[in-house]
Amino acid sequence: MRSNVHRIGATRRAADAGSIGVLPIPDARLWPAEIREWYRNAAGDCGPLDVFIFSSGQVGSMYLQDAITAAAVMRVDASEWHTERGFPAFIFDAGRTDEIRHRLDQCGYTVHVLDPTAKQKRPSKRRGAPVVSIDFVRGTEKGTKTK
Repeated sequence: MRSNVHRIGATRRAADAGSIGVLPIPDARLWPAEIREWYRNAAGDCGPLDVFIFSSGQVGSMYLQDAITAAAVMRVDASEWHTERGFPAFIFDAGRTDEIRHRLDQCGYTVHVLDPTAKQKRPSKRRGAPVVSIDFVRGTEKGTKTK
């Protein structure tokens, strides 16, 4: 007997299916502390529906829970999935960024694309004149008085 799902044609095509069941996922309790700290610093304050794609030239990547989220909602090739350092990493061709963003958007996630090198390349803003200590101008220094 066939299920109702097959009868009404509600099955997902293989290309649309997530690939979470075929990929190894390290236990989140064992993810290295330094990668979790790096992620928190990179992502900042975020909610449960925020996911981050890191864009570095020709390569895009997602880490930790964001990699797992992507694998749950879309097809991730085994060659794009990495766990060698003890945490999940989804590393893909940057040309897929729009596709991945669109798919996650459709599922209700807010996708943020971060370029870690952009901060380094960004020219520093010109700031005002340096702050001069009033005590130094008056001829006094910390803890000393002038006559």
